[in-house]
Amino acid sequence: MGDSRIALQALDRSDQNSQQGRKMPEFISIMHAVAALCAGGAAASGWTAGVITANTAFDGLDHGRADRMLRKVITATAGFQAALLGIATGAALISNARAAAIICGVCALGFLSNIWTLAPRREKALPGGRKKTSTQRVVAVALTLIMTLTALTGGILAAFGI
Repeated sequence: MGDSRIALQALDRSDQNSQQGRKMPEFISIMHAVAALCAGGAAASGWTAGVITANTAFDGLDHGRADRMLRKVITATAGFQAALLGIATGAALISNARAAAIICGVCALGFLSNIWTLAPRREKALPGGRKKTSTQRVVAVALTLIMTLTALTGGILAAFGI
């Protein structure tokens, strides 16, 4: 009987301590979760843009239309992915998950570089030659896949608070 009283008193004290304004551990856990969710959302968006859209487009459309569609999808989603990773970076910094913040910040810049990679070029083709633009698309898709895996890594690190 004496042991149960001691256990009840200990539980009562822990409830009092948690109600006396100790909300920072909860806030830090919420920021870890926000960072992980935003990085995971960016990774899911990158996978959708880089893999699912590419496979669907080149499976059902002719090459020219599929190429244009994939370029537009990657360019349109890059800003959204960078914004999600910017939010993840901020949440990770607030929660002291420094490694996740660094990875998410670099990854946001990587997604933004897709816009530059697919930007129209002003240079002309050499006389008698043709301008090949498929290399830009291949680089953008490869960069999207690399940044998708990096965003996934950042989300995992943020979830563990690293």
